[in-house]
Amino acid sequence: MKKLIFAAILTSLAVQTQASTVFFDLVGKGGTGLLPGNQNGTVSGTPGSGGEVGAGISYDTVANLLTMNVAWGSANGFANLTGNTTAGHLHGLTASGGTAAYAQDAGVKYPLNTLAGWNSSASAGGFSGTISILEADEPGLLNGQLYFNVHTSLNGAGEIRGNLVVVPEPSMVSLIVIGAALPLLRLRRKVAA
Repeated sequence: MKKLIFAAILTSLAVQTQASTVFFDLVGKGGTGLLPGNQNGTVSGTPGSGGEVGAGISYDTVANLLTMNVAWGSANGFANLTGNTTAGHLHGLTASGGTAAYAQDAGVKYPLNTLAGWNSSASAGGFSGTISILEADEPGLLNGQLYFNVHTSLNGAGEIRGNLVVVPEPSMVSLIVIGAALPLLRLRRKVAA
């Protein structure tokens, strides 16, 4: 068992050091997901909500491809939008990165609603697809300076929004600590038995 755990830790460390895939969450000043509270302007009506689905959002740093699986509406486990979408984009780059970017707006960088994989439904909408990110935009993407914004007729400036924020990988130290703790937990279980 110890050898299996040690092998799993080594494999995890090897994959981490060679990883070319970065994972993202959608986050903003209103919380995690595609939320009206993440918008910087006033949102009218009873706004919807959304978030990541399926494989979520990932970026291949070698091929510069961003894969997005996001959805909104009650058919997807969220709240319905005020109407079908009129547009959906990645906006950026904001002037700042990190949490400061949540309060900043930027122009449209990558239109998504014209791509295959876009569903404009207020109750069952979403986007599942892959887009090429310009090499020059990669640092901003990794710094949280791009955000996904969904627009409706009632909320032309955007109804739901979420900044793309990198999900931190576990550090080597935490993996080693976990690996070292597992045998102690096993020993503790034997003593208690």
